[in-house]
Amino acid sequence: MGEPEKSSLRYESQSAYMRPGTDVLLHGQAWAPRGRKVTRTQVAVRVGALEKRATVTGTRVWYQSLMGLSASDALPFESLPLRYEYAFGGTTASGQEARNPVGRGYYASAKEALEKPLPSIEAPEALVRGWADRPPPCGFGPVARHWLPRRGWAGTYDAAWVEKRAPLWPADFDERFFHVAPDGLRASTHLKGGEPVVLAGVSPDGPLAFTLPTHRLMARCTFAGRRERRRMVLDTVLLEPEERRLVLTWRATVPAHRQLTLHEVSTVRLLLPGEDAL
Repeated sequence: MGEPEKSSLRYESQSAYMRPGTDVLLHGQAWAPRGRKVTRTQVAVRVGALEKRATVTGTRVWYQSLMGLSASDALPFESLPLRYEYAFGGTTASGQEARNPVGRGYYASAKEALEKPLPSIEAPEALVRGWADRPPPCGFGPVARHWLPRRGWAGTYDAAWVEKRAPLWPADFDERFFHVAPDGLRASTHLKGGEPVVLAGVSPDGPLAFTLPTHRLMARCTFAGRRERRRMVLDTVLLEPEERRLVLTWRATVPAHRQLTLHEVSTVRLLLPGEDAL
């Protein structure tokens, strides 16, 4: 969404061959009720059994008080982008918050924090109380591959990997690496469609509620002398309330080791009533 390495992702490329469950992502803004300026509001995303909440506060900075550093009063706002740049994190000359290097609120000392901003997007149960607090970053968009915890699931790329396994994944690779959604928005299994969706605090007009569409999709891949059928699974749910847009990504994986040159055609279609796929 901006300069590489200094901004958060808006979309992740579709390079993963699978995901263990469904990712739910939200790209939008936190809105004050009826668009009237406030200093604090709440955002909530619920999709089926998944739910994530955030407290969104106007800009504050640390100032010197008789008790040490204190947070200033929050400035009023009408809307605020739900981006990791406003969540806890950051990069300074003395270090980096590996879970969100583009955020705000990460400081190595009180001197460094003075007159610097606090995070504006926080988990309600982990609000920043002091400059040295290190809460989990709170976000609704994709987590970059080089951020934690994703980076920790990528495995070990050492000399032994180069010698014995490259270009395959390392032996300690964890398929959770393919998840892009943040904590709270990763389903352990795939959603089926038909789940209720409720979005609060992301529109000046009030909560948005609807039901995920239900589709039964089948992918068929034809190779020379071989045909594979796969039932597709709901891979990603992308919510974009500003555009009044819902994007569903469905995925199927077909082994093609050393057979890509034999691939002839792939098709996707809706399953007919009473029909099923492997």
